[in-house]
Formats: sequence, structure tokens, C-alpha cells
Amino acid sequence: MKKILCIILSALLLLPCAACAGTGPGKSVSYAIPASPSTLDPQYASETGAKLIINNVFEGLVRYDSDGEITNGIAESWRVSDDGLVYTFRLRRDTEWYCPAVFKTQYGDEVYKKFSEAKVTADDFLYACRRAVDPATDSPNAARLMVIENATEIFEGKMPTEALGVVVPEDDKFTIIFRLTEPCDDFLARLTESEFMPCNEEFFNLTHGRYGLLRTTLLCNGPFYLSYWDPESQITIKNNKYYSGTQAVIPASVAVTFDANETSIGKKLSNGSLSAAVLSPVSDVPGEVTVLKEIPDTVTGFAFNCGDETLLNTNIRRALCLGVDRSIFSKKTGVLTPADWFIPEVCSAGHLSYRERVAEKTPSLEYSEKKALSFWQKGLEELEAEEISLTVLCPERYDLQIRQQLQIWQKIFGLSLSVSVLNLPDKEIQDNIDAGNYQIAVTSVTSRERNAVDFIEGFEGGGIFRFNDEAFSLTLGRLKTVDTDSDMLSGLLTAESIILNMGVFCTLWSSSSKFVVSNEVQGITIIDSETTVSFAGAKR
Repeated sequence: MKKILCIILSALLLLPCAACAGTGPGKSVSYAIPASPSTLDPQYASETGAKLIINNVFEGLVRYDSDGEITNGIAESWRVSDDGLVYTFRLRRDTEWYCPAVFKTQYGDEVYKKFSEAKVTADDFLYACRRAVDPATDSPNAARLMVIENATEIFEGKMPTEALGVVVPEDDKFTIIFRLTEPCDDFLARLTESEFMPCNEEFFNLTHGRYGLLRTTLLCNGPFYLSYWDPESQITIKNNKYYSGTQAVIPASVAVTFDANETSIGKKLSNGSLSAAVLSPVSDVPGEVTVLKEIPDTVTGFAFNCGDETLLNTNIRRALCLGVDRSIFSKKTGVLTPADWFIPEVCSAGHLSYRERVAEKTPSLEYSEKKALSFWQKGLEELEAEEISLTVLCPERYDLQIRQQLQIWQKIFGLSLSVSVLNLPDKEIQDNIDAGNYQIAVTSVTSRERNAVDFIEGFEGGGIFRFNDEAFSLTLGRLKTVDTDSDMLSGLLTAESIILNMGVFCTLWSSSSKFVVSNEVQGITIIDSETTVSFAGAKR
């Protein structure tokens, strides 16, 4: 009966669905992300939109409840040793993989029958963890597992994956044990993340390297399953009728549409054709929506193109940063909060806010006309130049404040600096930055992740700054394999200090993105970043 129902439901639900008309439980909701994910492989995905979908179509050992507290996922119970080094989880025995009818066509009757009846076991979590630390996988999220015994050595190719400190007893396929190198206060929170989601080894091998690339190459076990995927328009996830978790799953489906245009998103939110989205700090909140959460995820400032023949000079960049008077930017409207850090406030290090943990250790190039002029003169000597010409790309809304800042630079550096402002729309500025066609740009850097390591690693290889520095590269490399909390914090502080002290990015202010929901929708929740959005309780 289950298989017959599965065939009928899958046939009906393969069609794409936008926000359907009507209200109440069982209706569909919709959400917008900028673009289609490149992969939904939990152990390899790095994009925010991908992780959002993964965390709704998979369920890990534990999960967040609507209040942001860790609660049971597939684990029915767990215990932690007195020294905080051993975590033992007992799994529910009734958790099934969702096997859509299309698998029968894709893989044949035998495979379909097998996975229609298959349970999720501890071996699926064991294999997922081994995949995540296997150097062949090259997981961008591997750093989150380095606290597990031998994970670092495996990732560096010094040990086989079988040496990982994750154990499934031979006589009990519903118990899994994690052995850590040191106590980790946020280990349970890590287990909610995509890299720890279960992966069935036999099914993974059946996909022949295409795992997570198509709707037919992903086996789900969460409150929803992947029903439809058109890379040009949307992903649809459907209510998993065989989900056995403790949370109620209300909506029939969720249409995750691809739209990077915030004007378009705002209109859709206002007319009810879109249920929820995250809006950037500069976007106006449209009518008929509610701001559920402000996420302090953005810093805005001067980005310096370190590939430019002039701004390749560190002393010139440092001089410009030391000549920035941030008080100018506190006079705007009150929505700007002057800031001198790089890693946004939303980011955590361990179970605490990174900004709170580093506190007064945060590096800063404080305003000093004397020091600025000293570095400028050194830079001119190194460049063998008497005058430097610079152009600043800037959105028109910040024109007044930026021109005031340029006047300060002109006062400090005199005739040796010729600087101009070019007002462009945000998209054109971003296009120029992406192409490396700029000297200085007023731009925003946003962290869609709550993990500070994920954020800083986004600038590996120089990122938008074209910053080529051996010490920075080595620091990011070490962050991938640190297995202690203190080493992680030290590495983050070192990386941030390099960005700021070498004048790669000069932060002017911080601001918050807005998680907004249509007024006709209830029950969509977010914990602390877009990857933690849950649709299970949504209703229209």
C-alpha cells in the first residue's frame, strides 16, 4: 500500500508549484533565493540556498525547534561523557528514506523496492562523516568535523577514513558514537548542519558521481523531499508523508524560486505570490509583510583592488584606511552603525558570537592624519611616484558622505592625490568588482552563514579584493584543519587582522539584512541565518 501511495503522490507532485491560492494548513508556500544551487550534496554544498533546501529535505541526529533550542531529530536520545569527549546517540528505528516513484524508472524495480523499505541507520551518518573528511570529497565544510578524533589527519591524507573517531557498534545499527579531541560546546549545533546529514553509501554509489546534482540523485529523509528542480526557475520540495519526526509538517509543498532582483521580490511579497525572503539592508520593506528577524550580517566599506598597480602597494592602502573618519557615516539616518571590523556580527566562533569573543582584540586602523601621511609618503617612494590618481565607485545614495571622506583624503595628502567619484547602480558596481575592473569601491560584504570560518574562507585566493598574500593563504589553510577551539579563534583573529591591518578592506559601517514574511503566512521560522529557515510549520 505504501508503494502504491508513493507512486500516485509522486506522479501528482512532480509538477512545479508556486504559492497556491487559499489559506490554512496544507497549502503551499514559497520562498526566494538568488539562483539555483550548483549541488544539493550535503557533504559538498557551500551555497546558502543549497543549505537552506538541504536542511528541509534532510533530518540530522538533532535539529533546532522553533525557539532555537536543540531537540531530537533522528536521535531519540543522547548522552555526553563527563569529560565532554564522547557523544553517544540512540537513533529512532522508524525513520525511512523517501523513495519517489521516479526512482523505479531511473534505477529499476529492485532498487526502488529496496529503498522504499530502507530505514535510516547509524551507518548512514557514519558514511556521511567519512565522506566529509575524505580529501577526495574536498568538502568546503570539512572544518566543522575537525574536532572529531583523527579528522585532521584523514583530511591531510595521513590516515584512512576508517580511522575517524565515529563508531557504529557491530551489533547495533541504531547507535552511533563520536569521539572528540577536546570538549566542543557547539558540537550539537554542528550536528544540525548539512555536512552531518545522513548519506546512504549504496545509493551514493548508484549515482555514479552525480549525487545531489538532480532530483533523481538525492535520497531524502526530512520533513520534505525534493520533487522538482528546474535550474532556470525553481526547486519544489514536497511534504514527506512518511516523515516520522516529532515536528508537524503542515504545508503541502514549498516552491523555492530563483530571483536576485529585490524590486521584483518586494512586489511578489506585497501581492502575496511570495511567502518569505531575506532582503538586503538597503532594500525597502514592502507593504503587507512582517519583519520577523534582523540579521546583523553585513559590513560596508571601501574595497581596495589589490591587483591594481597602485593599490598593490600596502602602504598606500594603509594610508587611505588611516585617513578614514568614520564619524561622517553616523550622521546619515541612524540606520548605519559605524564599524571598524570585518567579520560580521552574525558570525559565531564555537557556540558564542565571534565579535563578543574577540572583543577588544579586534584589530583597527584608527583615524590618524599623521600616521596616514607617513604611510602615504612611504608608498609614494616605493612607487617612485609624485602623484596618484584614484577612482572610487559608489552608489549614489552614499555620494554625500563619500565625497566628504574624499575631501579629508585630499586635505591629508594634498596635491599628491587626485581622486574622483563615479556613481553607479549597485549591480554595475558588483559587476566591475567581479571583473576586477575597479580601484576602490564602496560595497557590502555579507555573511549568509553563522559560522565565522565559513565567512572568512570565502576570500580564499584573494576573493573580490584580488589579495595575494602568503600569510593569509596559510592562515586559511590552517583553519580548515584546526581541531581545538582556541586554535580556531586564533586563526580567525589572524585572518581578520591581515585583512584590516594591510588595508584590504576598510569597514565604514555595519547593517542588518531582514527576514520578512508575507502577512498571510505564519509558522516559517529562522534561527540565526538563512540556512536555518524551516518551512515545516508554515501555513497560509
